[in-house]
Amino acid sequence: MRFCSFYVIIEMPFKKKDSCFSLKINVYCINSFVFLLLSFFFGSDSFAQTHISADVSVRQLYNNKILRVEKQIFFTSNGNLVVHYTYPQEYYMITNTLGETSVYHPATNEVMYMNDMTLSSQSEIFSLFTPSSSDLHLTDMGFSLQSTKKENDNIVKIFVSDNSRIKDIQKVKLVYGKDRPIYCAFYSDKEKISKKTYFSDYITLPNFSFPTVITQISYDTKGDSVIMKEEFKNIKTDNFSDDALFKYTIPKGTKRVNPY
Repeated sequence: MRFCSFYVIIEMPFKKKDSCFSLKINVYCINSFVFLLLSFFFGSDSFAQTHISADVSVRQLYNNKILRVEKQIFFTSNGNLVVHYTYPQEYYMITNTLGETSVYHPATNEVMYMNDMTLSSQSEIFSLFTPSSSDLHLTDMGFSLQSTKKENDNIVKIFVSDNSRIKDIQKVKLVYGKDRPIYCAFYSDKEKISKKTYFSDYITLPNFSFPTVITQISYDTKGDSVIMKEEFKNIKTDNFSDDALFKYTIPKGTKRVNPY
């Protein structure tokens, strides 16, 4: 099992090749894990309380180059997730809690099917801030709370791994400000930070708060860093437009291609 810090951002720019598109998964968290959340909930059976949508802008800086990705996400309490990528290329990704994933590229009318838990809707960042989450699900993933202390106005929690499968993460530092996660750091061996994440610009949604700006810095073994900033806008839990993609399905008559 592969693990990552808190969430996975999947970007799949398509390139034409031999009349099909090749898949490039640009996972901004270098290693990825699966969050064990079965579903998120808002305490109501109504449509407005069990669906959430947002426009997302992603910026990644590496080697003095900036990659920009724009997408819309449509997340449902049953675990279904639809992501509509609009820039730099248009395509759709549909996935669920089991990692059953389909990716559709309208420009070529091609679709690929995968079964990969690293693509599971449980990896979506919204799942980490819903009422059923606790300490960003670190305990669900094999970490145990080692210590809790107060630093100024913040609460600092240290988690250590109880899972033999987690070989590249020795410790996690989670910092709360006003009862909200504001910082998290993953430590490899020798107390070296491999990844750190900042959560900011919180807004209040029905029954939970959510950070609309998430900044992550990942370090490789050479000491180089990748900086990623993800911004969430137009977050809705009701009053959805008629063209909302919660129930989007792949059109009939598409050509199936091999993702590998």
